[in-house]
Amino acid sequence: MAQEFKKICDMLEAAESVLLITHVNPDGDALGSTGALYHSAILAGKKASLMLHDVPSEQYVPLLETVTTHLPDEFAAAAESADVIVIADTGSNVQLGTLAEKLLPFREKTVVIDHHATFDDIAAVRWTDTSAAAAGVMILEIIEILEWPMNETIANLLARAILTDTGWLRFSNTDGRCLRTMARLVDAGVRLDSLYRSIYQTDRPQKLRLLERTLASLELYADNQFAVMTLLRTDFEQTGARFDETENLVNEAMRIKTVEVAAIFIENTHNIRASLRSRDFINVAEIAKNFGGGGHARSSGMKVTNMTVDELKKQVVEKILENFQN
Repeated sequence: MAQEFKKICDMLEAAESVLLITHVNPDGDALGSTGALYHSAILAGKKASLMLHDVPSEQYVPLLETVTTHLPDEFAAAAESADVIVIADTGSNVQLGTLAEKLLPFREKTVVIDHHATFDDIAAVRWTDTSAAAAGVMILEIIEILEWPMNETIANLLARAILTDTGWLRFSNTDGRCLRTMARLVDAGVRLDSLYRSIYQTDRPQKLRLLERTLASLELYADNQFAVMTLLRTDFEQTGARFDETENLVNEAMRIKTVEVAAIFIENTHNIRASLRSRDFINVAEIAKNFGGGGHARSSGMKVTNMTVDELKKQVVEKILENFQN
């Protein structure tokens, strides 16, 4: 992918204005990566803006305080005025929601920077590197090659991107490249203690009550190798928790020694979401593909609108159990 990497760098260097896009329900890697590229582009003398799919959840509002953002009804004007459109941390039409179709007329000036195996033909240039622990790793490499500015804000955004996608460097995607990237970010001013507090120690009491409901729903299959948890709309209503406070709850079941695969099913207002995690031998991205989702072999997910939570749960559980029978 060296040619694609160089092409993206050349396009960014030549651009006067950049529009950044990431996936629906953005996580730490999505907003950390795009936020870092936004700030570096601005300091490099470019115009930049970030396209959001919706109003960001409360936990991410502080990351966007100084970022120029747009919502979908402003997409056409923002895309028309941009020299380059950068899609980061996804290459999938499904994860682009309503923007997928709107991007078609602008394909020739659109690029993808992503580390997921699931992708569609949505851009003129696509740099996909599944060996990268996070999109944040790739964004830093672009910033460094371009010799664009780096400051403490940018370093913290990239560190957030990497640390959240690697489970604070404990997931299997943590490699030497990732650790060397983190070392450069620490040298640039990242304080790991304060960053940890800002990510993992700012929960509301309502989230802990939701965690209690999550653990109470735990079901175990295949000799305790497969864990399933479920959250219904009533759980959110009764605890006062928000839908965006479900991030990382699926990982709670991975604390069980025997669990190889964990799944959580969440009944949202408009859809059903499922997150899947695996430890060693089951590719959950392949499972998610059957339901229009995708992601990594060890971390994947899906979002459906044409099933109830029980229907999706039944079908996904059956698919995963097939892997334990083979």
